[in-house]
Amino acid sequence: MIMMIKFLLLTFLVISPISIRADKDYMVNECHNAQVPATCMQCLESDPTSVSADAVGIAGIVINCLDSHLQILTNNITDILSSKKNKGEVKTVLEDCKKGMSTEATTKLSEAKTSLKTGDYDKTGQSLKLALGVTVSCGANLNSVKFMSYELFSQIIIYLQLSDAALRIIDRF
Repeated sequence: MIMMIKFLLLTFLVISPISIRADKDYMVNECHNAQVPATCMQCLESDPTSVSADAVGIAGIVINCLDSHLQILTNNITDILSSKKNKGEVKTVLEDCKKGMSTEATTKLSEAKTSLKTGDYDKTGQSLKLALGVTVSCGANLNSVKFMSYELFSQIIIYLQLSDAALRIIDRF
């Protein structure tokens, strides 16, 4: 009996790292086509379920990262608006960004999650592109009024990178 337990334990210790490595290789492969695979991998590694996820699960995890990141962007814009330093055009653009992100982009990401679950991958991609458009438009508008915030633009870039990763993963279904 003790010999059997030792054998099972040894088998588990030998096979387990191989299985985890294979799953990580799968994650790397899924992120490989993204423009910035490191951002995609960072997202996947932040979710412990990613090591056992299939391609659809991985896409769902990246969409969840997008959703979290959208909340971070919205909160950062809210903080910037509350500082009352920004006036005129800048304030108007920031308010438009906040509204677009907190309503339209959030709704589109929710639709993307639902479409992914139902297997409607074209609608998933379309919803992701519409949510991405809100963020791209916000960044362009902030740039046009010469608003400068390294932190906010960095967050927008990460959102763009995650969107790219999600779209490329979904395009391969």
